[in-house]
Amino acid sequence: MNAFCILFSDDSNNNKINGLADVRTVASVPFAGRYRLVDFMLSSLVGAGIMDIGIVTNNKYGSLMDHVGWGKDWDLNRKNGGIKFLTPYINDSQDNFGRNVIDSLNSIRGYIDKTLPEYCLLCDSNIVFNSDFEKLLDFHISKNADISVVYKSEKPSAGDLEIITSVDGQIVDTMYYSKDVDEVKNVCINIVLLKKKLLIHLIEKGITYGWSSIKRDIIGKGFNEYKIYAYKVDGYTSVINDLNKYYDANMDMLNENIRKELFNGVNPVFTRIKDSVPTIYGERCCIENSLIADGCNIKGKVENCIVFRDVKIEEGAVVKDSIIMQNTIIDKDASLSCVITDKDVHISDKVMLAGTKTMPFIINKGKTV
Repeated sequence: MNAFCILFSDDSNNNKINGLADVRTVASVPFAGRYRLVDFMLSSLVGAGIMDIGIVTNNKYGSLMDHVGWGKDWDLNRKNGGIKFLTPYINDSQDNFGRNVIDSLNSIRGYIDKTLPEYCLLCDSNIVFNSDFEKLLDFHISKNADISVVYKSEKPSAGDLEIITSVDGQIVDTMYYSKDVDEVKNVCINIVLLKKKLLIHLIEKGITYGWSSIKRDIIGKGFNEYKIYAYKVDGYTSVINDLNKYYDANMDMLNENIRKELFNGVNPVFTRIKDSVPTIYGERCCIENSLIADGCNIKGKVENCIVFRDVKIEEGAVVKDSIIMQNTIIDKDASLSCVITDKDVHISDKVMLAGTKTMPFIINKGKTV
C-alpha cells in the first residue's frame, strides 16, 4: 500500500482511562493478558504493507518506547522507512509542543515533507481491531475521494462525531456530541486517509484558523468543501476512550468467537516477544472462563478474568470478573470482584475489594492494599 502512517499515541482521552494512563501513554496500556493497545493498529498497518510509521507522542512515552523499540517484532526495524518516534522536541520551536492534533502535525512537518508515499493515514492507537487497510485505499480511490474516514455503528460518547452520508457514502452532515447518547449512530473513528499534499494544505489552513481537531475542524467543517467519504470498518472494533470501554473490551476477549475473529483475522496480531516459563497451577486451584498468561502461579480461584504474566494468586484467594496485570501478588483468602490492578500491585491477606461491571475498582501501579 503506497501510504505512510502518522499514529497518535496519546490524546485527550488519556484522562478518561483513570489511573491506567497516569504513568504511560494510552498506546502502551496493557490489554488481553500480553498485548498493548498499540499492537492492534501496528499489526493492521504492517499487514497492509505500510512500513513508514511515525508515532507522535507528547509525554509519558517511556513504556511505549520500551515496548515498541525499533519495531523488530513487527518487522519495522528497517534501514529505509520503519518506525520513528516523533516527540515534541523534534524541532527547535518550543511553540509547537503538540497542544492539540493540528499543532502536533505542524511540529512534524519535516517528517511529513520527507516521506515518499503518496497517501497518509492518520490514526489513533486506542483502537482494538483487525482491519484490512488495502480495502480502505481501494474504496478511497474508487470514490475519487479527497478524504476518507472510518466509522462504526454504536452509541456515541462525549466527544464523538456522528456522520450523515448520502446513498453513495459521501458525508453530507455531521453532529458533534458533548455528552453520551443512548441511541446507535454512525460514529467517526479516528482513522483518516488522504493524500500527503492535501494533508500539508490542511495543516497550514488549520494553523491559520486555529483548528485543533481532525473530527470537528477538518471533517465537521470541510464536508462542503472537500469530497469526504465514510468507510464502515468490518469486524470487531472497540475504541478505548474510557475505563468502562477498556474493561468491556477485555471481557470481550473471554468470548471465543470474538477472540478468534480478532486474533485469527486478516492480519496476525504481533506484540513484543517475552520468554516466560509456563504457568504453574496448584492442586486446589479452580479456573473458569479466564485467560491466563505465562509465568503465573495460580493456587486460588479465578473466574471470568484476564490475568497477565507473572501473577501470583495464593490459596484461598478468589478473583472474579477482574483484570490482573503483570507482577500482581494476591495473598491468601483475598477476594476481588470487578477489580483492575495495574502492574506490581500487592493485595494483602483477607482484603476484600469489589467494583461493578459498569464501574470497576482500579488499583494504581505499584500500590499495596
